[in-house]
Amino acid sequence: MKEVIYRAYELYTENNPLIIATIISKSGSTPRGEGSSMIITENGYDFGTVGGGAQEFQAIELGKNLVREKNSDNHKYILTNNEAEDIGMVCGGTNRIHFEYIDPSDKLAGEYLKFIMDNYSTADISVVYDLDLSCGFTIEVDGGLKPFTKGGSSENLFKFKIEAEPKMFILGGGHVSQATVPILNYLGYETIVVENRAEFLKEEDFPNSKRYLIEYEDVKKLDITRDDYVIILTRGHISDKIALKSALDKKPKYIGVIGSRKKAILMFKDLEGTEYEEIAKGRVFSPVGIEIGAETPKEIAISITAQIVAVARGMYEDNKN
Repeated sequence: MKEVIYRAYELYTENNPLIIATIISKSGSTPRGEGSSMIITENGYDFGTVGGGAQEFQAIELGKNLVREKNSDNHKYILTNNEAEDIGMVCGGTNRIHFEYIDPSDKLAGEYLKFIMDNYSTADISVVYDLDLSCGFTIEVDGGLKPFTKGGSSENLFKFKIEAEPKMFILGGGHVSQATVPILNYLGYETIVVENRAEFLKEEDFPNSKRYLIEYEDVKKLDITRDDYVIILTRGHISDKIALKSALDKKPKYIGVIGSRKKAILMFKDLEGTEYEEIAKGRVFSPVGIEIGAETPKEIAISITAQIVAVARGMYEDNKN
């Protein structure tokens, strides 16, 4: 959603009216979840997605009309079984999409878009839509609701949090890292590669990543947040152990540690009775990656990336490792 806000503000400052179309509820099998958004202008599709297929086409057509009419709306879309099969779903489902019209003359709307861009990484910000269509939209900042763009108040609301994209910290610059980082970059993640050996931190190996030449015990000094992911792929058990404890100090969302099941058992045993035992629960995945029988660095990279996507999409309610 962050990228949708950036694009919306760009169009706004260029004096282009637009619609932000957002899924506000879903049931059954649909390709995108609540909060998924796209931008529609009077010329049609501009940015983002609410799932593709016939549903998205219909939403674009409605959005174009709403831009011309300068109106907002809510609309229910039923994804038929045939349409679901066309985009790889098992069966059909239902989406309700909110269409929020933003006029370039609405100064408060522009202020809210700019505020989100400037503060989403440090404040708790949610976009709030008035589903009765009478009050416009607003933002909630650290629990406090700002005035609606069209004034008034409403109890029929939908809100979703604007979250910073998680960063991927890859500890170790060997063959598996060199295979994993390009996939993460392709998926749009910011990657930071950390090594204590300069020869494994060459720009040509990681052209799209930030690189830090530091000792692994100093990982705790990096700007790792609780929304970020850490992948530990160092050259051996000792350095993995050092890197793990340093990473646990930052309490990131995910820590994946490469190695065999025997190594993983020893690693978790080493944490027993220490300050790190509780922190590691539900957070440390080892052996890292989804089991696909991977052997080569590229296969392992796919396994790791698949697990990260699964964690990001909420597929792991509990880490059973």
